[in-house]
Amino acid sequence: MGGEPWAQQVLNVTEAHRLTTGRGVVVAVVDSGVDFGNPQLKGQSAGAVDLTRTELSDCAAHGTGVAGIIAAKQLPEVPFVGVAPGARILSIKVAADERNNSDLLLAQGILRAVKQKARVINVSAQTAVNSKVLRQAVEYAQKKDVVVVAAAGNVDPKNTGTAVPAYPAQYPGVLSVGAVDSTGKVTAFSDVATRVSVVAPGIGITSTWPGSGWSFGYEGTSFAAPFVSGVAALVRAAYPKMAAAEVVRRIETTADGSKGLGSGGGLVNPLQAVSAQMAAEQAGMEPRDVHMPRMPEEDDRPGNIALGVMGAALGTAAVALAVGSAVPHGRRRRWAAGRPPG
Repeated sequence: MGGEPWAQQVLNVTEAHRLTTGRGVVVAVVDSGVDFGNPQLKGQSAGAVDLTRTELSDCAAHGTGVAGIIAAKQLPEVPFVGVAPGARILSIKVAADERNNSDLLLAQGILRAVKQKARVINVSAQTAVNSKVLRQAVEYAQKKDVVVVAAAGNVDPKNTGTAVPAYPAQYPGVLSVGAVDSTGKVTAFSDVATRVSVVAPGIGITSTWPGSGWSFGYEGTSFAAPFVSGVAALVRAAYPKMAAAEVVRRIETTADGSKGLGSGGGLVNPLQAVSAQMAAEQAGMEPRDVHMPRMPEEDDRPGNIALGVMGAALGTAAVALAVGSAVPHGRRRRWAAGRPPG
């Protein structure tokens, strides 16, 4: 693996780790499952649930990447690390392949995450339908003081149709996340019809891959959302008595500022989110110091790397994982190449 990934550098996550690593916070990944056998995810599990009646494994190679962005632990000579490596991941599998997703299953996943005491829920999925059951699940989570983070959704820039809001990202109080590139520009695939709270890196993303490797080509708002879920875990660890609605407001307020349509409050800022005095003074709390050593700048040794980018549509018309990429192994799982249409 090469040097520190661009997204990690831009967000300055290792500086935020000097204040908190998200220790003790459970983040639910409502997705395609998580492979906790990856070295950076071993010991990071807070449990796993399969609602698809298939198996716990991540056959879609999506949830494992999301989980790594949130909580991949530090390993010697590996420059990639999760935003909140002290957090633990609760895997709620709601998608096995393109044939068995539904808004009902997604709603059930959110409810199950609440039942199992998640304090942050990451939903890298989308539907164009304002489903009553999904809306009620999100509202229930919010009433139970859980921060809900959702991908704003992907659109096909070549599609001449009109973009529509994506759910659950569109619901009030949800931290809706759009995607930007390494220049800070909102990507062509990030759905600007959806209400966006903040943006995060969403192209050329490094994260864990099922097994013992990594992918350097994750792409989509699916992989922007977990950066924000990781920041939510940092804030919840630093301010354990802060209500979920205040965590959401703090993350929105401390972002780097709007850059136009689809950028919301701007690029999420982990260090400011955990160190800004405004919310700390209002809540009467101070961040707790947690020391994390710096990562080495570069490791040129070859590793067991999963390379390549393959977009993947995960789900039916009812709900689809806002997946950004997969390596060629996805072809054997009947995934189609190219950026997902939604």
